[in-house]
Amino acid sequence: MINVVGTEPAASLAKDVFKKCSPELVFRFFGSNGKVLAEISNLSELISTLPDIPATIAQFHIFRETDQDLFDSRQLDGPVVRSDLALWINYVLGDTELSRRVYEVGKAKLSDPETLKKKVIELLKQREQELIHLIRPT
Repeated sequence: MINVVGTEPAASLAKDVFKKCSPELVFRFFGSNGKVLAEISNLSELISTLPDIPATIAQFHIFRETDQDLFDSRQLDGPVVRSDLALWINYVLGDTELSRRVYEVGKAKLSDPETLKKKVIELLKQREQELIHLIRPT
């Protein structure tokens, strides 16, 4: 997990964020018709693809609260927060810091999906620059 700055192991882990993950671990954005809009396998692909994803679909994966079970329509005891994108960033890309930041932006409960998407894109680009700097210190 990448959360230590300035160490050789952290630089090595930072490089992993830019490597393509295995096909079974790609992040998929689905359209309202159920067809795959995009498959993402690393941070660079996420940054280049997210602007083309409809804002409401991006919002759905960035942060949502629900009171229904994931696999059936039963009511749960209370609201459950889902952040598919933050989980994927954490467990597939291995960047706990970026995962936390995406989750926090979603938790701010921005009412406009387009604004949320733009904020996440800015956050992803900022983290990309941090990781590049970590890999290639100036």
